[in-house]
Amino acid sequence: MRSGTYKKGGASSTSSRPILTTLAFAVAGSLALSGCFGNDSDDDDDTIEPTSAKITLANGEVQGLVEDDTLIWHGLPYAKPPVGDLRWRAPLPPENWTGTRDATQRHAECVQAETTTRWQRTSTMVGDEDCLIADVYRPNRAGYQGEKLPVYVWIHGGSNNFGTAKQYDGRALVKNSDVVMVVLQYRLGPLGWFFHPDVQTGGADPLSDSGNFGTLDTIQALKWVKANIADFGGDPDNVTITGESAGAHNVLNLLVSPEADGGLFHQAVSQSGAMTTRSTSNARTATNNHIEWLIRLIEDRKTPATPISPAQATQMRQDMEVAGTLNAYLRAAQGRDLYQAVFNYSQLSSYGGIEDGTVIPVGGWLPAFTSGDFNNVPVILGANEYEQKSFMPLYGGALKATVGGTIPSAAGKSWLDLLDVAFEGTQTLDDVLPTQKDKDTYEVTGYNGGRAWRAKYVDELARVITTHQPATYAYDFRWGTQSGPAPFNFIYGAGHASEISFFHGAGEGLFNLPFTTQNEPGRKDLQNAMMDYLADFARGGNPNGEFSKNELAWQPWSNTAGADKVIVFDATDSATDISMSNEGLTLDGVNTAWIAAMTTLGLTPTEQGALRTFFGQSASYSNP
Repeated sequence: MRSGTYKKGGASSTSSRPILTTLAFAVAGSLALSGCFGNDSDDDDDTIEPTSAKITLANGEVQGLVEDDTLIWHGLPYAKPPVGDLRWRAPLPPENWTGTRDATQRHAECVQAETTTRWQRTSTMVGDEDCLIADVYRPNRAGYQGEKLPVYVWIHGGSNNFGTAKQYDGRALVKNSDVVMVVLQYRLGPLGWFFHPDVQTGGADPLSDSGNFGTLDTIQALKWVKANIADFGGDPDNVTITGESAGAHNVLNLLVSPEADGGLFHQAVSQSGAMTTRSTSNARTATNNHIEWLIRLIEDRKTPATPISPAQATQMRQDMEVAGTLNAYLRAAQGRDLYQAVFNYSQLSSYGGIEDGTVIPVGGWLPAFTSGDFNNVPVILGANEYEQKSFMPLYGGALKATVGGTIPSAAGKSWLDLLDVAFEGTQTLDDVLPTQKDKDTYEVTGYNGGRAWRAKYVDELARVITTHQPATYAYDFRWGTQSGPAPFNFIYGAGHASEISFFHGAGEGLFNLPFTTQNEPGRKDLQNAMMDYLADFARGGNPNGEFSKNELAWQPWSNTAGADKVIVFDATDSATDISMSNEGLTLDGVNTAWIAAMTTLGLTPTEQGALRTFFGQSASYSNP
């Protein structure tokens, strides 16, 4: 055991943590939410003095929750509700209220399709358009409003079409890291990214004309943080923006957005960043499709016996555009119906930022990072070793249909049956993947799909960003494969979203499956180490500061051949396994190795193409 001294709330305390040994870390992802409920971090000996959670903000008084070691405020509005005439408009500052606002209850999520804990969609639409809120967590100490703690802003994932602040609990993180944590909600799907001239202002309001309402929500939330976080004992001049999957996509959007300039944030963390930005032409096409699905939904309700055709819906849209009535038609629709229409007539896809030239620069991330014309702050980029394994079972049916029923070889089975293996135990791995080739195909796909994810969203971006920002750090998260219980370790391993529980110190792992009594010592030590690196990073952009005394120095990314590039996060059942790696990935190199591995397995060109289409990465960051 080692003893280190670290600072909490200006005082010194002593913490015992095991010495860090070697570490392994990995890559990849795109949809994800992972519930972070529960406080599973080590207790420390700080004396807690329960205090009041009633404070006065710029817009009025709020009453939060008082727990023994945490103060919590739920549902704090950072903008006016984007309803009525404010739908598809840039967010406005919140209005003042009288009396004391109750901030003790969770707020409704933004409008979305209900998604199960297994990431499967249902036909139920949930949420409210009045959803632009923040949840705030901080350590409970007397006199806390006089402190200036680092601020950790969390932007949830979910392909920008699902997700909610209710999925996350910041108690363990703020207790371990001594920070103020802010969890944001923002508009999603067709309410968050919608680009059509009939709902725009014709240039009177370039922000509203951008179509990037979800992006603008996060910017408005940061403005609210800057104006209010001191009342929670946070430092408005030390804000770290963090996010996972689509949340990380939004972090990268904030890094390149001119509208997010002005000291709104000072460090940034992209966990399994994903998705591409879209040209205005692409966004307009996608929006036209949304409108036509909505027309079909509304008109089919009127005459269910004679549903209209896609061609008729297109003609109706075009007729309303000519007549100037489309704006009224769209604004009269229910917010949930915009989602229901997609669910009924198509499928929900990811919603990348729109390259309007005002909120998101034309060309997206790469030109901005290459030129150095971005909000240049210290940054962490990371991915998980088996990112795609979190999605592979979900796409099993579509994959099997695409390849003519050959993957896997078992009749009547697809990778979707792996959900039964993992969650229900009603089938075995051998039932679904009966041959070694079936198992190897699954493993090769998951591994190389994850490597492709890291190559694109970590290594390539790090190579460019580090030329302008030397405090660029990268990680490869690998826990769950070595220490995860069977069959979780094979089906999911270090899958997409599995790192969230470690950075947040949560008591449950990915899909609530991998945390066991056997792996508790090692994974708790890894959670503590990862939270401590991040706590140091949030204190000034260096993960090797004085807060935690982690034994291994996390070296910044280096473009020099043979030099350290990524820190690898892993653990055995009993201890952390953390190390630095000098391996740098390229998408071309990963794809070459992937094709060779599939060829060795005897997969046909059709099978190889389908696997790379479903679980690989395109070279472009922009969808024209």
